[in-house]
Amino acid sequence: MSSPSSKKNDNYAFFVDIEKYIEKAKSAESTAASSNVDSKCKSFMKSSRLHIKDEETAQIICEQFIKLYDSLIDPNIKSKCDPTYKNCSEFLNYWVNFKLTESMKNEDYAVHYVYNGLESQITGVDGYGEIIDFICDIDKDELNKMNKLYNLYENYSKLSAIINKESESDKKELLSLSTQCCTYYNEASYICDPDNNNSRTKFCEELETFKSKYEDLYQKVDEKPSEISDNFIKLLECPNTKIISTAVTGSIIGLIPLFGVLYKVTELNIKLFILN
Repeated sequence: MSSPSSKKNDNYAFFVDIEKYIEKAKSAESTAASSNVDSKCKSFMKSSRLHIKDEETAQIICEQFIKLYDSLIDPNIKSKCDPTYKNCSEFLNYWVNFKLTESMKNEDYAVHYVYNGLESQITGVDGYGEIIDFICDIDKDELNKMNKLYNLYENYSKLSAIINKESESDKKELLSLSTQCCTYYNEASYICDPDNNNSRTKFCEELETFKSKYEDLYQKVDEKPSEISDNFIKLLECPNTKIISTAVTGSIIGLIPLFGVLYKVTELNIKLFILN
């Protein structure tokens, strides 16, 4: 059975290998389930109708969970103290919390309670004999922060792939992905603003790690043709929503950077229009 709650800092430990986990999650969400898994998930679909918004979503989550579990858990790792096992477990715990939280009828439902219904259906299926005891509720505020970080890395992975491949069909995506990354980063960095007294949290440490990794792309981008470099936005070039809000309230000082930001936004919109 799963545990009620988790407020540990090592919830973030899996981000050290986040790109690998993003790929595994994508694979689990795109491949078909086996017939045995499908039948078991139909049982969960019926039993979860009180908690999950619709039956089809319940079945999809169940199938994806089993495929993701199968891809993450290495049977050769015997010790639960092994760092790889722990990181895989933490990622699976995050994924379960994210998927169930966005799909439950009532946000007050406990994730571990709904998950126990899922576990009861799959235990014993195709070798799933070992009870998965590391699934627990992640604090909702912390889960929200983790979602922001996950979104950043998901965008980063796509950007990195485009920059490395230089595929013509993907170049159109570069600006929109880069712009979206700015939105995610502004939202995340606002949480870590020193004024909010959160700058020393584990989330903010992980955000700094992401920032460094994203900045490592800059040299590659600068060496690429203009189709790449002109459509990639560096974090320092992201429109600063804090500056905009200050200027709108009437700050004369804020008006100067506002014009620069508006120019940049206009320039980006023109590029998007041309690419489309």
